[in-house]
Amino acid sequence: MAGSGTAHLRDERCGPVLRAEHLMVEFPTRRGRVHAVSDVSIDLVDGETLGIVGESGCGKSTIAKAIMRVPPPDSGRVLLGDTDLAATGAVGMRDVRSRLQMVFQDPVASLNPRHRIGEIVTEPLTVRWLESFRRSPVIRLWERYVPAMLRWWRHPLVRRLATVALVAFLAGLMIWVVATAAGPERAGGTRDGGIAGTAGNAVMLGSLAAVAPIAAMFAATTVAWLGLVALIPLSAVPRWVRIRRGRRRFREEAGEKVRRVLEDVGIDPGTALDRRPHEFSGGQAQRISLARALITEPEVIICDEPVSALDVSVQAQVLNLLKDLKDKYGISLIFIAHDLAVVKNISDRVVVMYLGKICEVASPDDLFARPHHPYTRVLVNAIPVPDPAIDPRAAPTTNGEIPSPLDPPSGCRFRTRCPQARPRCAREEPEIQRTAPGRYVACHYPATDPDPAGAPRPEARGVT
Repeated sequence: MAGSGTAHLRDERCGPVLRAEHLMVEFPTRRGRVHAVSDVSIDLVDGETLGIVGESGCGKSTIAKAIMRVPPPDSGRVLLGDTDLAATGAVGMRDVRSRLQMVFQDPVASLNPRHRIGEIVTEPLTVRWLESFRRSPVIRLWERYVPAMLRWWRHPLVRRLATVALVAFLAGLMIWVVATAAGPERAGGTRDGGIAGTAGNAVMLGSLAAVAPIAAMFAATTVAWLGLVALIPLSAVPRWVRIRRGRRRFREEAGEKVRRVLEDVGIDPGTALDRRPHEFSGGQAQRISLARALITEPEVIICDEPVSALDVSVQAQVLNLLKDLKDKYGISLIFIAHDLAVVKNISDRVVVMYLGKICEVASPDDLFARPHHPYTRVLVNAIPVPDPAIDPRAAPTTNGEIPSPLDPPSGCRFRTRCPQARPRCAREEPEIQRTAPGRYVACHYPATDPDPAGAPRPEARGVT
């Protein structure tokens, strides 16, 4: 079962480094709206690794992208320390993203194939260094003016008025043409349209008069735009001079830092800096992605299934590397995966999701030893056991397909596949509630039996 609520969020006095509250993300389609994330709240304290696990399509990656604001959530708020990302503009987000980095699922695809490794890892430092030089007032005015100008041009009132005026002008033109063609011929060879021709002229003049303010606005805003275009090159000269003066020192410091970070992730800078991404294996490319994320010394790194595309031996290396880097750099991690065994190996706290909702929140040891949620039980029992004597068909499973996020079930979203669903589950959406110290479950009928026999037995585990 899955539901909403904030009972699992820790007190703000604990100083969470990241806090996301009531996130809602929906995507419009021709058949309706996809409810990707529905009222999800999470928090992350300093030095913690928060694991987010669930089936494909449950909204794990969408939460990560909503936190990064690519795209921003439809509603809810994200706090990075004391900074509200929802109230932060594009310029402010450039500074925030140096504190909040992301590692993607496909390591090779996330690296620019046309750039060398040295350029890829240095790029975040270069962007932050350039942002440290204050832009001229003209450029800052340009950044505000152009979006405002486009909003004025695209305003619905302007569109409607222009459409009505165009239709009226064409109608008046047709009336004048027809009236003139049908009217009597004058001595000079011209035709008199009479009253109808005069009415057509009046309609055309009225439509032009209605469009005159719009034309004046277009002309004025265009003149202001051209003036800014002419001033930008001159206003950028002082900043360009300051950048030229500090460029050599920056390159030396950035190069030294890039080499140090590459060594920390297990990549030899002497052989890697001048090579391109396609010359590395998947595990090496993921290490380079980690180096790019670490180069700005962020507070939080979001790892979106960073080991799912790697083989098992490389997975272990990358997971151990993440643990070491977390301790060395003092960062906090959000680790997203669909493999519970991987999440248990690295996480301090685990969030289980189903169809855009949170099911259960607990420590990894408690979650594996005694899951309180029916869906978590199914996930734990689905972990394969390397014992040929165990029949995988004996493991508890669910029936049916995952409901469509276009039309999620009423009440509890897991009720259509839950083995213990009851009529209440269809009427009421469960709230996240505390069932034990450090345990939070969104279920009307959680399995809180303290008897370990109520937990999934290793001999019953198999592959669904």
